[in-house]
Amino acid sequence: MKKKIALLLCSTGNEAFAVGNVIIGAKKYLFQNLKPEDYDIIFLTDKLESKDENALKNIFPRIIIKIYKSPFSKEMLNLRELNHFSSFTYARFEAFNLLEKYEKVFYVDTDIVIQKDMSYIFDLDFELYATLSQTPICQTTQNKESIKLIKKNNNYNIDILSFYDGNIIISDKINYQGMTKWLYDKSEEYKTNDLVVLNLLVQEFSIKILDAGETFCCFPNSKNASNSHIIHAIGPAKFWRGTYNKEWEENNKIWIEAGGNITYEENAKKRKQIDKIVWFIPTFKLRDKVRRYLLKKIGLTGR
Repeated sequence: MKKKIALLLCSTGNEAFAVGNVIIGAKKYLFQNLKPEDYDIIFLTDKLESKDENALKNIFPRIIIKIYKSPFSKEMLNLRELNHFSSFTYARFEAFNLLEKYEKVFYVDTDIVIQKDMSYIFDLDFELYATLSQTPICQTTQNKESIKLIKKNNNYNIDILSFYDGNIIISDKINYQGMTKWLYDKSEEYKTNDLVVLNLLVQEFSIKILDAGETFCCFPNSKNASNSHIIHAIGPAKFWRGTYNKEWEENNKIWIEAGGNITYEENAKKRKQIDKIVWFIPTFKLRDKVRRYLLKKIGLTGR
């Protein structure tokens, strides 16, 4: 018998503090009315310091931690867009495989904070629950070559609005078998990011989207932020890097009390050092390229 839901988080080990923060929020606002046997929390990562692993288990003893290995070729791993994020941005594709064991899978990015009761989602009927954006699919990639490759396939309309994939819930009402492999294959074929290929998946398999609205993926500077369920700190100004959120700060205190590392402080220092190194490069494009390269060399992303 399937469990009701799995919460899926995917991140490099140096952002374990952010993973812990999301889990603390989920315990308060998502799982508070469920029995332990109804749900799991799954964390896909590369490596994890014992201090952070222990902290995560102090917060949620039943956490399932697995090592994620990207199936991509070396060429794909060198894609420019992966200098901005990392191969872990594609790990969310594993959500579709998890539908073998769960009725729903809730994937969230780690730069979010849950700040209001989310239990309403268990009363909704949907195939895919996500927030529609105001950006066409064709404008969600930095790789112009990928757009040309996609346009050769007349099956897709990439001029329609995309949905945000930072917070999505998928249901086993869809024909999920083989979708994870399809997503990886098409990402490689079109040399594109996770957001583009997930939007193509919806068209390929005629998946129905229930628009979650801004409350499910609200940006910190929105006038509706204080009343929204989830705040998503897209861009460089994370909650641990300049964007204040009371709920996140309270969760972070719990993380520290649980014994977790606060690697974001050390990472901030490293970022400042690299900014000093590249500041003299005259053009933004080259400066940004070098910055991202240096960040990647020390295990940090460009975001």
